[in-house]
Amino acid sequence: MSEATTKTAPPTDQKPGRGVVLTERAAKEILRVISEQNFPATTWVRIGAKGGGCSGFTYVLDFDQQGPSEFDLGFPQHGVNVVVDKKSEFFMGGTILDFNDGLLDRGFVFKNPAATGTCGCGTSFSA
Repeated sequence: MSEATTKTAPPTDQKPGRGVVLTERAAKEILRVISEQNFPATTWVRIGAKGGGCSGFTYVLDFDQQGPSEFDLGFPQHGVNVVVDKKSEFFMGGTILDFNDGLLDRGFVFKNPAATGTCGCGTSFSA
């Protein structure tokens, strides 16, 4: 038996190419807000989608003190604990969360490969 067949990959909640990926800039901004708001270090960032907006779904970004439940996927990235509910992950799998720090376009930006359309302001999408 070869070495490659005897080793197993470490378990993970995140399927390859799925979940929500944070850029380093997004993670740094989230950590800054957690520190500024005096949230505990165990705070999770909940990312998801809910019905609404002009394109069908609206992105959700919130802080969660409870962490993942059996209906969620949880995974750490760049020192940030991220949680995504499985229903949102279906519509947001592979999404990259970035942060723009420019004067005119400051804020979080979702780059969702599953989106078939977005609104002009980028806060809602259709899938």
